[in-house]
Amino acid sequence: MKRKPRGAAAAGDAGCTRGEASGSSEGEGLVERLPEALLVEVLGRLEVDDACSAAASCRALHGAAAAAISSITTIDLSAFAPSNAILSRILEGNGEVRSLTVNCSLLDDSSASVIAKGSLRELSLLKCSFTLSFFMAIGERCRDLRSLKLEVAVAPEVLYSRYSGFSTCLAPIYAGCIYLETLWVKFPLLDPHTADSETGLPFLQSNLKELLLQPVSHSRAKTVFPRITSLTKHVTDSLESLSLVLDTMTDELVMLITSNVHNLVELCLEDEPVTQPNLPEDLTNVGLQALGLCHNLRHLSLTRRYCDFRRVNDFGILMLAEGCKQLRAIRLSGFSKVSDAGYAALLHSGKDLKKFEVSNGLCLSDLACLDLDKAAPNITEVRLLNCALLTSDTAISLAPCTNLKVLDLSGCKSIADSGLVSISQLPKLTLLDLAGADITDAGLSALGNGRCLISSLCLRGCRRIGSNGIASLLCGTGTINKTLVSLDIGNVPRISCRAVTVIAKNCEQINSLCLRNCLLITDSSLEVLGSMSRDSSKCSLRMLDLAYCSKLSRNFLRLFEPPLFRGLRWLGIGKNVVQRRGCSPTVAELLERKPGLTICGNACDMGCRNKCHPDIRFLQ
Repeated sequence: MKRKPRGAAAAGDAGCTRGEASGSSEGEGLVERLPEALLVEVLGRLEVDDACSAAASCRALHGAAAAAISSITTIDLSAFAPSNAILSRILEGNGEVRSLTVNCSLLDDSSASVIAKGSLRELSLLKCSFTLSFFMAIGERCRDLRSLKLEVAVAPEVLYSRYSGFSTCLAPIYAGCIYLETLWVKFPLLDPHTADSETGLPFLQSNLKELLLQPVSHSRAKTVFPRITSLTKHVTDSLESLSLVLDTMTDELVMLITSNVHNLVELCLEDEPVTQPNLPEDLTNVGLQALGLCHNLRHLSLTRRYCDFRRVNDFGILMLAEGCKQLRAIRLSGFSKVSDAGYAALLHSGKDLKKFEVSNGLCLSDLACLDLDKAAPNITEVRLLNCALLTSDTAISLAPCTNLKVLDLSGCKSIADSGLVSISQLPKLTLLDLAGADITDAGLSALGNGRCLISSLCLRGCRRIGSNGIASLLCGTGTINKTLVSLDIGNVPRISCRAVTVIAKNCEQINSLCLRNCLLITDSSLEVLGSMSRDSSKCSLRMLDLAYCSKLSRNFLRLFEPPLFRGLRWLGIGKNVVQRRGCSPTVAELLERKPGLTICGNACDMGCRNKCHPDIRFLQ
């Protein structure tokens, strides 16, 4: 029977253990009467953790679960950090897996024995700290690997002593995985200004189509794009997608890219200069004009953190818009001198535009989005972040964009209730971010009675809303209480236990809930949330952020012991809880009882996205 690729969650609290059956003999007999093929088919449609839980109930389900898991072709274990033992139980006997993603925080080189499978085509290793022997095993056994994505979570002081240049670890990959087309190498703990001396730029295969390097200096990045005069095939001949996180973005580098990479479809450049760059070490209108020569470009992202692109104005953006008529996704950040004229030119440059994002657009106003439904009729995603001049008129002007699925207006503090009334009528909207907006409970009532099918909603820092607004949102005549999966109401001072109770009773499918810095949240709120998994057949809540909820008791972690919060995979508690002494249970004790749970004490955003830090057990 051919299995379709399917995502899989982390192993559950059962940990795929081979224990004795816990069900009654009568119940076991009923299950054993069913055809084994039927049981395998049913369990194969579950997530990995649910299949593991079922396996512990009786011998028939144990065998069916083992057979089902052994034939899964796509496995995603990024939601939690499995140990070597748990990973072995999940992957042993599976010779069919083609796509594997693993959070490697708790793994060592010995895990190569179960990770390195000949069937693999795509391998993503997150938060890993493996040595050369691990990568040698990958190169020897994964001969048909097409995609390798590495996130190396090693501190700078350890990196050089362990690797002496990370390119040596990739050498066996290049030697064995000759069909590799996608390579991501990320060192999120390194500073772009010193990364070259600690990592070295890896040798690049000539057949790569997608390349991501983070971080890399602009001087070292230039060596990837030499001026080729020989007949030798070079990486630039096949490269279609390029992403670089640099110390500084320059005209010279951009021109090297545009003149050498002729098949470029996607370009993402990000830099993090410590101070405002001086010429010639900066991006100007000249670089934007060179990008206009990439007529096949579909996706473009140019972002600067900490500083801004002061030498790019409307003229450079106009030249870019004139040359790149096929853009489908645009992401710009730090262009402080670009006004409505430049942004409007991009929005009107072609009918294929689907995604448009601007961050820190100091000169972007409501005028740029006028008639957007006519300029870009197929647009599905608009993100306008920290654009101080935007008001509710922008939200009103977006109302005719009936294909809009994602709307992010976070940091736009002048968005008020009138804008929310218009937003509530967008029929396909699934993600809405209004962090910091000036909305009230009345606006939430309009959203709760609207047509939106919102699955993800962020109201962080909306200080004028309260528990009454949450009740109006989730108890209205609309469908949001049936579609909402992710909700962020952190940093809202008037959110109380009543709001949590309303969420628990009206959103059984809630998967992610952020309550960080909600100072009225108490232990009783958590008891209500935890009972969702105990009293319902569903264990939907996977991630919960409680960082800096100061009214929680000293021993509030006891509320996360079984049977409460059965499906929880990530819990944010903040540094203040980690530093407490004499708590019962301790973090280590709770994690021992719930091996599928990750606890973050670093005040990360939900799920520790793009964050690498030691396991909390090593910090206590």
